[in-house]
Amino acid sequence: MRRSEKLISDQTEINALLAKGEIIRVAMVDEGKPYLVPMSYGFKDGAIYLHCAKEGRKVDILRRNPNVCFEVSADTSLAAKEQACGWTYHFKSVIGNGKVVFLEETADKVSGLSAIMEQYGSADHSFPDKAVGNTLVLRIDIDEMTGKQSPAV
Repeated sequence: MRRSEKLISDQTEINALLAKGEIIRVAMVDEGKPYLVPMSYGFKDGAIYLHCAKEGRKVDILRRNPNVCFEVSADTSLAAKEQACGWTYHFKSVIGNGKVVFLEETADKVSGLSAIMEQYGSADHSFPDKAVGNTLVLRIDIDEMTGKQSPAV
């Protein structure tokens, strides 16, 4: 990272950012071109959980190439100034990469769906069997990640 004072290297702080985020942006490569999607997610036990329909462009891409890059932002605020060049944005973010695993076993899918619900504060982790069967649940096994911040002073 060019500006080392912005680096968040403490893994506990990075994990806390992932635990409080609301939207993850997942980037993948579709026939040599980048493709990015915002998604809801859950972060639990060092992995990221996603859910989606069983078919579509995203699923097709991930079946061909499970490598992804992801980004989560938190603690964001715009700082407007009198001069246009003085404007800035305060934030904390995590960027990482990993591999997507398609969860097939019902127990694994329910665990992943529960992680997603917990991310948003829901204590209800009951899922109808039909819904679980019709939902694709993905896990990102994280290879590496770093944090960055531009805090308010």
